[in-house]
Amino acid sequence: MAAVPVVVFSDFACPFSYVTEAALRRMEAAGEVAATHLAWELYPAPAPLPPADAGEWMDALRPLADELGLALRVPPPARTRKAHEAAAFAATKGVGPAMREALFAAHFGEGRDIGRIDVLVEIGAGLGLDATELKVVLDVDTFAPRIAAERDAALRAGVQGVPTIVVGTGDEARWLVGARPFAELRAAILGGD
Repeated sequence: MAAVPVVVFSDFACPFSYVTEAALRRMEAAGEVAATHLAWELYPAPAPLPPADAGEWMDALRPLADELGLALRVPPPARTRKAHEAAAFAATKGVGPAMREALFAAHFGEGRDIGRIDVLVEIGAGLGLDATELKVVLDVDTFAPRIAAERDAALRAGVQGVPTIVVGTGDEARWLVGARPFAELRAAILGGD
């Protein structure tokens, strides 16, 4: 069976995106899906960041995170445009999936502020990216237009939140919104439920 193409709209500050992307990585490793990731910044400037989160979502998400072996803590609020830019840069260097995983793990597993360029450079350097080059790319907003364009295109297509997964292409495409247990997500993507 050929891998099912999916387009994933997600944000690194969204805990539901965190577990959904981990489930999709498992499916990609099994050759079941081929994911394309597009940026969706939850709180683009100048929108205010939410207040520090008390983690009301933690009870609902804990079983999904445990099922996938993910560390889960309540992170600080963060703007994620720079994290999306870092992920886009990493993709051009062949380490896009590793960077996405590292960004989520840093934010939700370690409670790091992934809106900070120094944190992003450290994460990227840990994956073998040139720290100086990554810092320059982030400082001069090299990928900012692309990140804004991806969110604008998503809004025009009707995406209203994250995670949103578009399964398949054309008239046969189906939309899955929100996080769900691994087996349920897998069945929805592969079985057409």
